[in-house]
Amino acid sequence: MSRSRRRAVPRAATERYIPRWPMLAGATALVLAAAIVGYVGGLFTAPDDARADESVIAVSGVLVQPGAPEESPEPSPEPSEEPTHPAGIDPETVYVLQNVHGDRALDVVQAATHNGAPVHLWDRHDQGNQQWRFNPVEGGFYEIEGVGSGKVLEVPTDAAAPPVATLLTSTGASNQHWTVVDVGGGVVRLVNRATGQALEGQGGAPDNGTPVIQAPDGGHAFQQWRLVPLS
Repeated sequence: MSRSRRRAVPRAATERYIPRWPMLAGATALVLAAAIVGYVGGLFTAPDDARADESVIAVSGVLVQPGAPEESPEPSPEPSEEPTHPAGIDPETVYVLQNVHGDRALDVVQAATHNGAPVHLWDRHDQGNQQWRFNPVEGGFYEIEGVGSGKVLEVPTDAAAPPVATLLTSTGASNQHWTVVDVGGGVVRLVNRATGQALEGQGGAPDNGTPVIQAPDGGHAFQQWRLVPLS
Protein backbone atom coordinates (compact mmCIF):
# COMPACT_ATOMS: atom_id res chain seq x y z
CA MET A 1 0.00 0.00 0.00
CA SER A 2 1.41 3.27 -1.04
CA ARG A 3 1.51 6.30 1.32
CA SER A 4 -0.28 9.44 0.25
CA ARG A 5 2.01 12.33 -0.16
CA ARG A 6 1.05 15.87 1.03
CA ARG A 7 1.39 18.30 -1.74
CA ALA A 8 3.93 20.95 -0.94
CA VAL A 9 2.70 24.55 -0.96
CA PRO A 10 4.99 26.99 -2.67
CA ARG A 11 6.64 29.47 -0.19
CA ALA A 12 5.61 32.39 -2.32
CA ALA A 13 1.92 31.50 -1.98
CA THR A 14 2.00 31.65 1.87
CA GLU A 15 0.01 34.70 3.15
CA ARG A 16 2.37 37.26 4.65
CA TYR A 17 1.36 38.67 8.19
CA ILE A 18 1.29 42.43 8.36
CA PRO A 19 0.94 44.05 11.85
CA ARG A 20 -1.98 46.51 12.09
CA TRP A 21 -1.12 48.66 15.23
CA PRO A 22 0.82 51.32 13.30
CA MET A 23 -2.27 52.06 11.26
CA LEU A 24 -4.48 52.29 14.34
CA ALA A 25 -2.04 54.65 16.09
CA GLY A 26 -1.88 56.89 13.07
CA ALA A 27 -5.66 57.09 12.79
CA THR A 28 -5.99 57.93 16.49
CA ALA A 29 -3.42 60.73 16.18
CA LEU A 30 -5.31 62.23 13.25
CA VAL A 31 -8.56 62.26 15.24
CA LEU A 32 -6.89 63.93 18.25
CA ALA A 33 -5.23 66.53 16.04
CA ALA A 34 -8.55 67.39 14.41
CA ALA A 35 -10.21 67.77 17.82
CA ILE A 36 -7.48 70.09 19.11
CA VAL A 37 -7.63 72.26 16.00
CA GLY A 38 -11.38 72.52 16.32
CA TYR A 39 -11.20 73.49 20.01
CA VAL A 40 -8.56 76.17 19.44
CA GLY A 41 -10.47 77.59 16.55
CA GLY A 42 -13.60 77.72 18.68
CA LEU A 43 -11.82 79.78 21.32
CA PHE A 44 -11.09 82.53 18.81
CA THR A 45 -14.62 82.52 17.42
CA ALA A 46 -16.50 82.11 20.72
CA PRO A 47 -18.30 85.17 22.17
CA ASP A 48 -16.57 87.24 24.82
CA ASP A 49 -19.05 86.07 27.47
CA ALA A 50 -18.20 82.44 26.84
CA ARG A 51 -14.45 83.10 27.19
CA ALA A 52 -15.13 85.07 30.36
CA ASP A 53 -16.98 82.10 31.81
CA GLU A 54 -14.01 79.85 31.09
CA SER A 55 -11.70 82.30 32.90
CA VAL A 56 -13.42 81.63 36.23
CA ILE A 57 -11.07 79.64 38.44
CA ALA A 58 -12.01 77.43 41.36
CA VAL A 59 -9.85 78.13 44.39
CA SER A 60 -10.37 76.00 47.50
CA GLY A 61 -13.83 75.07 46.26
CA VAL A 62 -14.88 78.72 45.74
CA LEU A 63 -15.26 80.26 42.28
CA VAL A 64 -13.27 83.47 41.99
CA GLN A 65 -12.61 85.84 39.12
CA PRO A 66 -8.91 86.24 38.29
CA GLY A 67 -7.66 89.63 39.41
CA ALA A 68 -10.61 90.18 41.77
CA PRO A 69 -9.57 91.58 45.18
CA GLU A 70 -9.52 89.04 47.97
CA GLU A 71 -11.90 89.63 50.83
CA SER A 72 -9.96 90.57 53.95
CA PRO A 73 -11.13 88.93 57.17
CA GLU A 74 -13.05 91.15 59.54
CA PRO A 75 -10.88 92.29 62.45
CA SER A 76 -11.77 90.65 65.72
CA PRO A 77 -13.08 93.07 68.32
CA GLU A 78 -10.48 94.20 70.81
CA PRO A 79 -11.15 93.17 74.37
CA SER A 80 -12.38 95.99 76.45
CA GLU A 81 -9.93 97.19 79.03
CA GLU A 82 -10.90 97.18 82.68
CA PRO A 83 -10.49 100.56 84.39
CA THR A 84 -7.51 100.82 86.71
CA HIS A 85 -7.75 102.33 90.16
CA PRO A 86 -4.96 103.88 92.24
CA ALA A 87 -3.43 101.75 95.00
CA GLY A 88 -5.38 98.76 93.69
CA ILE A 89 -8.68 100.11 95.01
CA ASP A 90 -11.67 97.87 94.32
CA PRO A 91 -15.02 99.74 94.33
CA GLU A 92 -16.72 96.54 95.51
CA THR A 93 -14.47 96.26 98.57
CA VAL A 94 -15.12 97.81 101.98
CA TYR A 95 -12.10 99.43 103.66
CA VAL A 96 -10.98 100.77 107.00
CA LEU A 97 -8.96 103.98 106.58
CA GLN A 98 -6.19 103.81 109.17
CA ASN A 99 -4.10 106.92 109.74
CA VAL A 100 -0.39 106.20 109.29
CA HIS A 101 0.50 108.51 112.20
CA GLY A 102 -0.84 106.67 115.26
CA ASP A 103 -2.76 103.88 113.43
CA ARG A 104 -6.19 105.12 114.49
CA ALA A 105 -9.11 104.77 112.09
CA LEU A 106 -11.36 107.27 110.35
CA ASP A 107 -14.53 107.03 112.48
CA VAL A 108 -17.96 108.70 112.40
CA VAL A 109 -18.56 110.27 115.81
CA GLN A 110 -20.94 108.11 117.89
CA ALA A 111 -21.85 106.09 114.76
CA ALA A 112 -24.20 108.91 113.70
CA THR A 113 -25.97 108.62 110.33
CA HIS A 114 -27.53 112.09 109.94
CA ASN A 115 -26.38 114.80 107.53
CA GLY A 116 -23.61 116.86 109.07
CA ALA A 117 -22.26 114.07 111.31
CA PRO A 118 -18.53 114.78 111.91
CA VAL A 119 -15.64 112.32 111.69
CA HIS A 120 -12.61 111.89 113.94
CA LEU A 121 -9.82 109.42 114.79
CA TRP A 122 -10.62 106.43 116.98
CA ASP A 123 -9.23 103.03 117.90
CA ARG A 124 -9.93 100.55 115.16
CA HIS A 125 -12.88 98.21 115.76
CA ASP A 126 -14.11 97.59 112.17
CA GLN A 127 -17.77 98.45 112.88
CA GLY A 128 -20.02 100.11 110.30
CA ASN A 129 -19.05 103.66 111.30
CA GLN A 130 -15.40 102.82 110.43
CA GLN A 131 -16.22 101.17 107.09
CA TRP A 132 -15.78 103.06 103.81
CA ARG A 133 -16.32 102.35 100.13
CA PHE A 134 -14.76 104.19 97.16
CA ASN A 135 -17.31 104.98 94.45
CA PRO A 136 -15.78 106.15 91.13
CA VAL A 137 -17.17 109.30 89.54
CA GLU A 138 -16.20 111.15 86.37
CA GLY A 139 -12.66 112.37 85.83
CA GLY A 140 -10.98 109.75 88.00
CA PHE A 141 -12.41 111.11 91.26
CA TYR A 142 -14.14 109.13 94.00
CA GLU A 143 -16.91 109.55 96.51
CA ILE A 144 -15.95 108.11 99.92
CA GLU A 145 -19.13 106.50 101.20
CA GLY A 146 -19.71 105.59 104.83
CA VAL A 147 -21.10 102.04 104.83
CA GLY A 148 -22.97 102.56 108.13
CA SER A 149 -24.87 105.63 106.87
CA GLY A 150 -24.84 105.47 103.07
CA LYS A 151 -23.72 109.10 103.08
CA VAL A 152 -20.50 110.50 101.62
CA LEU A 153 -17.58 112.41 103.06
CA GLU A 154 -17.39 116.12 102.27
CA VAL A 155 -15.59 119.28 103.39
CA PRO A 156 -16.84 122.89 103.28
CA THR A 157 -15.87 125.15 100.41
CA ASP A 158 -16.37 128.32 102.46
CA ALA A 159 -12.99 129.38 103.84
CA ALA A 160 -14.73 130.91 106.86
CA ALA A 161 -16.42 127.64 107.84
CA PRO A 162 -14.78 125.12 110.21
CA PRO A 163 -12.64 122.76 108.13
CA VAL A 164 -13.99 119.59 109.71
CA ALA A 165 -15.03 116.72 107.42
CA THR A 166 -18.65 115.59 107.73
CA LEU A 167 -21.18 113.22 106.17
CA LEU A 168 -23.86 114.36 103.71
CA THR A 169 -26.22 112.75 101.23
CA SER A 170 -24.53 112.51 97.84
CA THR A 171 -25.31 115.54 95.65
CA GLY A 172 -22.59 115.15 93.02
CA ALA A 173 -20.94 118.37 94.21
CA SER A 174 -17.18 118.66 93.72
CA ASN A 175 -16.53 119.06 97.47
CA GLN A 176 -17.75 115.46 97.82
CA HIS A 177 -15.18 114.22 95.30
CA TRP A 178 -11.69 113.08 96.22
CA THR A 179 -8.47 112.38 94.37
CA VAL A 180 -6.79 109.22 95.63
CA VAL A 181 -3.02 109.80 95.58
CA ASP A 182 -1.10 106.52 95.73
CA VAL A 183 1.81 106.82 98.17
CA GLY A 184 2.78 103.15 97.85
CA GLY A 185 2.39 100.04 99.97
CA GLY A 186 -1.39 100.39 100.15
CA VAL A 187 -1.13 103.93 101.56
CA VAL A 188 -2.92 106.93 100.01
CA ARG A 189 -3.53 110.65 100.48
CA LEU A 190 -7.08 111.93 100.01
CA VAL A 191 -7.22 115.35 98.32
CA ASN A 192 -10.51 117.17 97.87
CA ARG A 193 -11.48 118.08 94.32
CA ALA A 194 -13.05 121.46 95.15
CA THR A 195 -10.48 122.80 97.60
CA GLY A 196 -7.26 120.93 96.73
CA GLN A 197 -6.70 120.25 100.43
CA ALA A 198 -5.87 116.93 102.07
CA LEU A 199 -7.68 114.97 104.76
CA GLU A 200 -5.73 114.76 108.03
CA GLY A 201 -5.89 114.24 111.75
CA GLN A 202 -5.98 117.86 112.91
CA GLY A 203 -2.52 119.26 113.62
CA GLY A 204 -0.96 115.81 113.39
CA ALA A 205 -2.42 114.67 116.73
CA PRO A 206 -2.84 110.87 116.87
CA ASP A 207 -5.19 110.68 119.88
CA ASN A 208 -8.72 109.27 120.09
CA GLY A 209 -11.23 112.00 119.31
CA THR A 210 -8.86 114.08 117.15
CA PRO A 211 -11.06 115.82 114.53
CA VAL A 212 -10.42 114.86 110.91
CA ILE A 213 -10.24 118.03 108.83
CA GLN A 214 -8.95 119.39 105.52
CA ALA A 215 -5.63 121.23 105.42
CA PRO A 216 -3.03 122.20 102.81
CA ASP A 217 -1.51 119.07 101.29
CA GLY A 218 2.02 118.65 102.62
CA GLY A 219 2.44 114.88 102.23
CA HIS A 220 2.77 114.43 106.01
CA ALA A 221 2.31 111.04 107.70
CA PHE A 222 -0.83 112.33 109.46
CA GLN A 223 -2.25 113.06 105.97
CA GLN A 224 -1.68 109.49 104.87
CA TRP A 225 -4.20 106.67 105.19
CA ARG A 226 -3.63 102.94 104.99
CA LEU A 227 -6.26 101.01 103.03
CA VAL A 228 -7.30 97.97 105.09
CA PRO A 229 -9.73 95.77 103.09
CA LEU A 230 -12.50 94.09 105.06
CA SER A 231 -14.50 92.39 102.30
